[in-house]
Amino acid sequence: MTTELLSHAPADPRDLVGRFAAADSAAVAAAAERARAALPAWRDAGLAARSALLERFATLAARRADELARLIAREVGKALWDARAEAALLAPKVGVTLDEGMRVLEAVSAQQPAPGARASWHQRGVLAVLGPFNFPAHLPNGHIVPALATGNTVVFKPSEQAPAVGAWMAALWREAGLPEGVLEVVQGGATTGRALVAADVDGVLFTGSWATGRALREAVLDTPQKLLALELGGCNAIAVLGDADLDLAVSETALSIAVSTGQRCSCASRVFVDRRHVDAFSERLARVLSGLRTGDPHDPAVFMGPLVSHAAWEAVVARRALASRAGGERILEVDPGRPPPWIGAGLVRFGSTRQRHAVQREEIFGPEAAIYAVDDLEHAIAAINDSDYGLVASLFTRERRHYEHAVGRVATGLLNWNRGTTGASGRLPFGGEKRSGNARPAGVLATLYCTRPQAHLESEAAFDPASLPPGMPRP
Repeated sequence: MTTELLSHAPADPRDLVGRFAAADSAAVAAAAERARAALPAWRDAGLAARSALLERFATLAARRADELARLIAREVGKALWDARAEAALLAPKVGVTLDEGMRVLEAVSAQQPAPGARASWHQRGVLAVLGPFNFPAHLPNGHIVPALATGNTVVFKPSEQAPAVGAWMAALWREAGLPEGVLEVVQGGATTGRALVAADVDGVLFTGSWATGRALREAVLDTPQKLLALELGGCNAIAVLGDADLDLAVSETALSIAVSTGQRCSCASRVFVDRRHVDAFSERLARVLSGLRTGDPHDPAVFMGPLVSHAAWEAVVARRALASRAGGERILEVDPGRPPPWIGAGLVRFGSTRQRHAVQREEIFGPEAAIYAVDDLEHAIAAINDSDYGLVASLFTRERRHYEHAVGRVATGLLNWNRGTTGASGRLPFGGEKRSGNARPAGVLATLYCTRPQAHLESEAAFDPASLPPGMPRP
């Protein structure tokens, strides 16, 4: 029996964005088989032919970016300005992949450690891409483009909260001329995802929560040959030292807390401020967060739309209650003036940097953060590292030497200086430590995890009897 997946707009539950057939295990297996059958021709087409098709996709994506942005705003509630920023990222990913990303492979292939010794890099095969709802186009695109560029075929499962965006992307690839079977799309929820991971695929590329990442790792325990590339959650931190530009720090911190209604893996949820400035900083940050405009995500003047679902709203509200029980002093909870799943920004303050309660150590995924006072840079570094996650941190200080001291000592995949936590470059690696990932970073290095190496020992020399080991007769 076919199960139907319905997508409703979080800003208006009466708005049915689309109906989609949810793929059962048989449908998933069939999609993987089609991708497997399409692999040889796509692999053998060569980089030049694949690049030309990817560039056609980039041209279409740039031309249709506003259409995509409006669909993202409608389906997941992302504010239009934010959705437009996401839609604008699809086309540049192609250029970055075909330029810097492929140069990474060329560089590692060009290394010749000794005469007659080299390595080459090749497609892995059929790769499964499981996409998230918060960046329903950009993050899957970040896996799909390098996978296709390096000769793999793909089975893509969009988030069950953003199936229309996934279908839109697949249609754009078809319009660009992608051959049948090279990109298969299977719609559905957790059951479909489990079936895809268990199917005949050579790798699983996932962006999402730590809990789901853990389940995926368990699912592939008996198939160690399957690549597992995980970009997971964050409990990200900002440190504001005593010499920081407070105007800059307040502005960037507010953005880091509340952009995308707090639904980014890189959003800040822990803020460590020099004890001499923590009162003034908290007051100013609360004032900025209180002034953020919340409303219809299609309104170009709105900063924050709703959370993606009522369940997401309930989770944030529950975490706020736990923060109070954990000893946090509530200093801000903005009333959005609209019913759930709209939510306003919130701040809580703790008296000690000993982060022992679960609510201080878990990912929030909403516009909520905790403020702590610290004594100096070393105290701030220790407090940042007191976390089960290690995705991104930011340090605000006028002194570059303070930042350079923190480089390598802060246990995160990204460390920014006088920039918020939510900014990243596609020309750099992107990934985290601890529960934030498994050391297969995305960004410019995606071409590496989409390929497998083959080592070669080569010789053009004729047979030399003197090369035989003792006790081995001549042939």
